[in-house]
Parts: sequence; C-alpha cells; structure tokens
Amino acid sequence: MKNLMWCAVVCLAIPAFVAAQRQTTFPGLSPYNREVLNAARQITPIPLPTWIPAGFTVEKVNVKLGSTVAIEDRVLAVIYSRKLENGKIQRFSIEAGFEGLGDLPYDSTSSVRSAVGRIDIAYQPPDLDGNGTKINDFAMTHWFNVAKTAFHYDGMYGAKPNDRRHAMITLADTRKILASLKRF
Repeated sequence: MKNLMWCAVVCLAIPAFVAAQRQTTFPGLSPYNREVLNAARQITPIPLPTWIPAGFTVEKVNVKLGSTVAIEDRVLAVIYSRKLENGKIQRFSIEAGFEGLGDLPYDSTSSVRSAVGRIDIAYQPPDLDGNGTKINDFAMTHWFNVAKTAFHYDGMYGAKPNDRRHAMITLADTRKILASLKRF
C-alpha cells in the first residue's frame, strides 16, 4: 500500500515539476509591462533575460509595431535600470532592429551562448584610431537573430559621451544577463 501511495505522489508531482520548468520567469517586469510584451510577441519574438542583477527593473517598454507601421518606424526596446547608492544610474536595453541594420565597427571582445544563440559582445573595445586605448563606457552586442528579428543589447542605454550620471555594468554581469536570454 505504501508503494502504491508513493507511486501516486510521484506520478502527480512529475507533471507539476515539468510545467514549472517550462514556465520561465522574467525578473523586473511589472504586470503592465508583461501585458505590453505579450501583445508585442504576437508580432515578433522577444528575447528577455531570466537573470538580472539585484535592483534592476524594467523602466520602460517602447513598442511601435504592426502591419500599418512602416518598417523604418518600427520600435521594440525593453529598458532596464537601477539607481546606485552613489546616485548614478545603470541602464541596459534589449532592442530590435527592423531596417537597414549594420553591425558595430568594433571587433567582439567576448561572446556568450544563450538559449537564443551565440551573442558577440563589444565591451570597452579598442578605439578605432589605433592608439591602443579602449573606449570607456561602451558595452553593446553585435546583432543576433531571434527567429527573423535582429536584436542587440545596449549596456549604456541613454548615456551620452562623458555622461557622469551613468555607470557601467560589469562585464561579468553583462555576460550573465546575455547568457540568460530566452524567448519571452
């Protein structure tokens, strides 16, 4: 009788465990952002991180999609941010590109594998002028495809040159964010 009860418990637990494994959590999303992204994913796939550093939340979702929107006017950007104790802001985005994509002029300095494929990163790459210096406050990926849509990560979203209000996310955290990307 004990064996029969044990088998019943195991048989009931396995489907629940499998269902829980399939349901991926995407941290930092508000219920409103989740609604907006659910609507957007009916048009195009969306890669989102399943891991973000503590304190990050989705600050904004910019979406302008649909068959009536000209390809050059389409927008899909998910912007994450957090405020640091010193008052600086860290911000990154996952953005789609829909028209006339060109890749970065910088070589990859690193790459990661994720559920959406290989992602090449240019994190503080060497300056193109050839003097051997690196470009500070620069973290971006080359375009990577999710289905037929190109995306990239901007690790200094919204920062202007010499902007002291923004702070870099470490390369280790950048790699972890990108490695955790899955389709929403």
